Amino acid sequence: MRRSSLALVAVLSTLPTCLTGSERPWEARVNLPVPISVELPVIPPTNPFATPVDTLPAILTSPLVDRLDSVFRSTAALYVDSGGVVRRAVLLALPLPGVGDELRQALLETAFTPGRSLSGPASTWLDVGIDLEGRIDRAKLMGVRALPPEPGVVPVPESDPFPAVEARDVQLPATPIESLEQLPVPRSFRVRVASRSWRQEFRVLAEVSPEGRCTRVVFLSCPVGLRRFFLASLSGWTFRPAQSAGGPVTSWVRLEGALEVEVGSLRANALRVMRSSSYPRR
Repeated sequence: MRRSSLALVAVLSTLPTCLTGSERPWEARVNLPVPISVELPVIPPTNPFATPVDTLPAILTSPLVDRLDSVFRSTAALYVDSGGVVRRAVLLALPLPGVGDELRQALLETAFTPGRSLSGPASTWLDVGIDLEGRIDRAKLMGVRALPPEPGVVPVPESDPFPAVEARDVQLPATPIESLEQLPVPRSFRVRVASRSWRQEFRVLAEVSPEGRCTRVVFLSCPVGLRRFFLASLSGWTFRPAQSAGGPVTSWVRLEGALEVEVGSLRANALRVMRSSSYPRR
């Protein structure tokens, strides 16, 4: 009997000393992850623009405005070296298709007073804004359709992808724009973009009131530079309103089609230099 007691004391003396006084050796906690299979309910997507109606809105008239003056805003990232030379011009956002080549060339030809840090002239990346002034001369509507919003598909507006970062741009030595004592300043800037025409497809959601007028618009696919033109035109469209329970009701409709667009020459004589740099940062 005495031998058993000694053996028990010997075993207990070999247990870890990290146990608290309130824990007995046989009560030590062991944390083990235990997977539990849980069936999550499948929630079908719902489109907030899709509402049940007896009949959808229908287009009655669809006039387009002519000769609409506008400002078409673009942004670009420039690498301005310590001598004030623009060595790289990366277009970040364009308002209309087809204007990129002429705009990029004008930016590359622009001379700057270089930015300065505490140690002197410095190379840097910076964002600039270009406000192109011009006019949409006319447009022609082609194949427009009024379709019901899809009940099980949540609409997602298209967006232009951010330009891919090139390895050579990351390797250029650059002082962060936030560290500069003085920003680069363009000495002069002028750009002229020739007139052009093209075919442009579009997709928009339009809310039609019981009076048959468009009251709200969501652009799903449409260049930014055409949206003001589209809004001005849609304000003059007329619809046969949706019907529900025997009377007209407010309802959304999906408009899809194409435009043949003619735009006059665009021009800008100034750059907006921003104290920011969104490229080539990752």
